[in-house]
Amino acid sequence: MINDAERTGGPDDGRIHSECLSSTLNHFREVRFGPMEKKLTKSEAELIATVANIVDPDACLRFAQRAKDRGMLALAAACEEHAKTLGPVKKLGTRKLSMSPSVATIVPMKTHVVAEEALTILEADYRANLPPTTYGQLARRCGFEGQNIRWFGQVTDLIDAACALAGVPSFALVRVLEANGNINHAAWRKGYEHLRDAIIAKAQAGIWTDNDSDFTKIRDALALFSAHALGNKKAWDYVITQIDINKWAGATG
Repeated sequence: MINDAERTGGPDDGRIHSECLSSTLNHFREVRFGPMEKKLTKSEAELIATVANIVDPDACLRFAQRAKDRGMLALAAACEEHAKTLGPVKKLGTRKLSMSPSVATIVPMKTHVVAEEALTILEADYRANLPPTTYGQLARRCGFEGQNIRWFGQVTDLIDAACALAGVPSFALVRVLEANGNINHAAWRKGYEHLRDAIIAKAQAGIWTDNDSDFTKIRDALALFSAHALGNKKAWDYVITQIDINKWAGATG
């Protein structure tokens, strides 16, 4: 539809579980880890009740750490206990990026985890006033090998979906370019062509700041997607129900 999975032709990442923190935008930020609703207002006791829904031990432990960071010690303890019942934490190991079914062993990818890793790299570049990178360069910097980097478009698309939910301009769209130095030629082509120029222009003029906690908001949105196992396509489906896409795009027509 509007995401890099379709821009690059890669499949949707689908049901991937990692860390579980659900807060984005100003009216989301006071409450963490709640179910996916327009208003996420939950007490710590109510949040503890949602822990049983987590099926990935790694996600559960990440959830626990976030809870500790927020001072929710009872919630953290509940997460840690639940993680013990889910089995050992999975390890990614050496990561090789290949979508070919003929490859005998392909280590499972976790798009949400990689998206946070990629965002950290992109943020550091931005703060250092470095030029944009490319999909291939970013994939290698995240530790991926192999010629097929089309899957990495899902990673950057998930970041941009988080930007939209956070109410900030698309970050990855203008910080991760094609090998020729251009913005993804297929971006915003299917169904949203009328918004393409406005979205790109707004992103190119974008300024992401500490004062507005822009990167914190983006990470919170990524965590929301992770908590509810939303791949890039489903993340955008959700985002469009939560925001005025035309207003976010900066369209004037």
